[in-house]
Amino acid sequence: MTLFQDPSFTDTAILIVDDEPLARMELGEVVRQCGFEAWEAANTAEALSMLEQAAEHFACLITDISMPGTTSGVVLANHVRFVWPHIAVLVVSAARKPLEGELPDHVLFLPKPVPPRKLVSALHAAI
Repeated sequence: MTLFQDPSFTDTAILIVDDEPLARMELGEVVRQCGFEAWEAANTAEALSMLEQAAEHFACLITDISMPGTTSGVVLANHVRFVWPHIAVLVVSAARKPLEGELPDHVLFLPKPVPPRKLVSALHAAI
């Protein structure tokens, strides 16, 4: 068991969406250290495909705001909260903070780089 692991989170899946492979890998590492199963997507289209196939497995979505393509992380966060309200959402970004009212209720924002302990606290609060 690692410093962050909580046995009650075993078999709980978190979907991490970030177009930056290193950022996605770092978030995934912390998520796995907490005892969660980490699924990773490089863009919102990949994430939506995963969600459409297995939404019932996910407890939380972590998404970057700035994503390639036509769908941003903000749009993804709003869509997930509307379609799959059981999935908690955390939004991260190094580029900008979300505008007032841009994110749905009960969505947490964390500026990047996200310190591991802050991510762990946010996951515990969200799930």
